[in-house]
Formats: sequence, C-alpha cells, structure tokens
Amino acid sequence: MHANPYSELLVCPQTRKPLRMATEQELHALKQREGMEKVEGAWIRSDRAVAYPVMRGIPLLTEANAISLSATRRKPKTDETPENP
Repeated sequence: MHANPYSELLVCPQTRKPLRMATEQELHALKQREGMEKVEGAWIRSDRAVAYPVMRGIPLLTEANAISLSATRRKPKTDETPENP
C-alpha cells in the first residue's frame, strides 16, 4: 500500500479517529456489495467499523455516506416514520 499524503490529515467526522486508504482486497469486497459498484476507493476508520467511499475522485466524508463494515449491513436512514398499527 502506498503512503498517501492525506492519511495524516483525514479523520472520521463522527469519532475523529484516523482514516486510512482501503487496500485492493477491501475495495474489491466493498464493490461486491449491492449498489457499491461505482466506488473508486474508500477511506477506512482505524477501528475498521466504517468506510467512507470515494466517488469521482472525491472522498465522501459525511455521516450519511458512512458504510458500515460490520457483518450486518446498516440500513440507510430514511425520513419516513413507521406507521403505528
């Protein structure tokens, strides 16, 4: 893995933990997920809990774009409220 000049500057917007570039294997696994085919790269938090995708050369470092790396994929947030039975 190449040293990236931004590795010491970029941090997770949620936790302020350091981020690192995804390896080729990690990126391949991320692209295998539904809807992730267009991801060009990713920044992974040091605790390996979330990744932030890179699209069109731009790292998407917002909480809304965070991709859970846990075994169960986190469902995207919606503005809809569940109906009461």
